[in-house]
Amino acid sequence: MINKEKIDQFYAKLMIANDGISEPLPFGDELSTLGKITLISQYETMMYDHAPSGELTRAKPLPELDLPVLPKHLWRLLGQVFEQCRDNYLTMVRLLMFIYKRGYGVPPTVWLPPKQMKTNFNDPDGMNFEGELPSPYLAWLAWVNGEQTTTPDESLTADNWDEFYPAERIQLLKNLRQSDPKTALDLIANFAPSEVAEKRLDLVEVLSINLSDDDKAFLQSLHKDRSQKVKELAKTLLARLGEFDNEDKLADDLFDELEMTGDGISFKATKNNKKRQNNFENLKKVNLFALAKKFELSFLDFVLAWDFKHGNNYHHYYDVNAVLLERAVPLLGDEEVQKVATMLMPIMLKNSSLYWQKMRARLPVSFRQEFADKLFTRGEGFLDLLSVMPNQLQISAKALQISSSYKKMIANIQKWQEKNSGYIDDYHICQEVRALGLLVGQDTAKECLAHLETLGIMKTDPVLSVLHLNALLDNKD
Repeated sequence: MINKEKIDQFYAKLMIANDGISEPLPFGDELSTLGKITLISQYETMMYDHAPSGELTRAKPLPELDLPVLPKHLWRLLGQVFEQCRDNYLTMVRLLMFIYKRGYGVPPTVWLPPKQMKTNFNDPDGMNFEGELPSPYLAWLAWVNGEQTTTPDESLTADNWDEFYPAERIQLLKNLRQSDPKTALDLIANFAPSEVAEKRLDLVEVLSINLSDDDKAFLQSLHKDRSQKVKELAKTLLARLGEFDNEDKLADDLFDELEMTGDGISFKATKNNKKRQNNFENLKKVNLFALAKKFELSFLDFVLAWDFKHGNNYHHYYDVNAVLLERAVPLLGDEEVQKVATMLMPIMLKNSSLYWQKMRARLPVSFRQEFADKLFTRGEGFLDLLSVMPNQLQISAKALQISSSYKKMIANIQKWQEKNSGYIDDYHICQEVRALGLLVGQDTAKECLAHLETLGIMKTDPVLSVLHLNALLDNKD
């Protein structure tokens, strides 16, 4: 007779997954029957062949990446790292970039892009950080979203335009604008009119790369576009080419509210809140070229003469300076934006969160790296550095460990250890250590691991996962 207590014990043991049945299963007629009953009770749903709710379709094969797959012995570690950063776009994208720069791709069993994943992060008012989904993964993103994909290294032409996922087309067009601006313009002019407004806007934005007088005719044709956003973008790009209206009645009114002082151009002081708010709203609408003309300045000189040193809190969310810069940057050429950024460098080093985001995407990598390096010397945290630093820190472990950024991180770890034990579970500390793991080279990562372990952090602590991955992943020969 089967004993109910034995059934309960066996069932409980079986429910502990693999560890629970690591011992040999019991023998004997009674226990053999008992085991069969238990297995049937657990897996009875597998005995039914449910009819599909609709017609079955065969999924297309996942595109193969033209990259060597990460060494298999690192898959489990990589899976742990992805699990830790799944809710942090910055860390996830920079992790993919880190692996890509080492010469590898991630296996699809470890990571696939989520649906509708963003591919670049240059939104001044939203997600804005140094990082871009490596181009080989665009094919996977297309597959996840059920879009058509093609060979990653195939050139974009009028004949194969429809074979590419939209994000792939944009990336290929950006590359083409660097090498052959005229061909890219012809493709955009040919296909943009038939796209929906959002995709038309994305295509026209590509023209900001190597913008020249050759683009004028097409941009002028967009004055009649169905989308107001497309028309405004075309107007902005034409302004960068010197085509703008110098007249604006609003500029006359706003000029009377501004003054030139030793600190630069700023609004006259007033205690009238209504007037202050009105000035703020007018600054968002005024023709800035016409306003610059009132001061007898070129547009660039007008921006450089603005008083950015003093914040003017006209609005709950933005100050006057941010609004001016946000409007001015799209109207300036790339070299002009760099001049403005150079002028603002001392201010941004004190508070990088506002002005830098308005200009970052228009600045060369060398300038962005210089800015990030200066932030590091001032003791910026590693997570913040990860968001602004395009390349890794070129620094030895010895130099790193005497830096203010590293010392602050260690101080926070030791402060946590005074009250806690075991694996570190402080969110801020975990983010800082993971960011550090993505910012340093392999040799420095190894020495950081050794140093952190001497502080009492267990070698198996998940907080060290990214540093371990960095230390173990050699560059692909």
